Amino acid sequence: MSQHPHFISPVSWHRRYEDAIADAQANGRCVFLQHGQRTCAGSRALVEKVVAKEEIAEVLAKHFVCLASDVDATEPEVQALLARSPTKLERTPWCLYLAPDGRLLHATSGGRPAAVFLTDLIEAVAKK
Repeated sequence: MSQHPHFISPVSWHRRYEDAIADAQANGRCVFLQHGQRTCAGSRALVEKVVAKEEIAEVLAKHFVCLASDVDATEPEVQALLARSPTKLERTPWCLYLAPDGRLLHATSGGRPAAVFLTDLIEAVAKK
């Protein structure tokens, strides 16, 4: 795990889907997958302002393994998840919430206010 490849963030990020799923399964945690771009203001705001909030970083650290996925270098497994999303993903960042086995629990598109993002995280954990 490491720093987010594009943005400053208080949480540790995996850069490969396979590694994130293995970590999630080993530790019984969900996966939060942030799919965005370095040039996307919404992606930057999500990672640097929303994820950086103490209460959100705590929920992520306790219940999730974080995975940063780049729109310009999407792994095939991530591409397949995006294609199966029941939510129409129009604007980055795209956020996917996965069970430890990789099953899609929830998906959102575009920027999210902190309170809404926190609700998304809590709902995804409840569906696990």
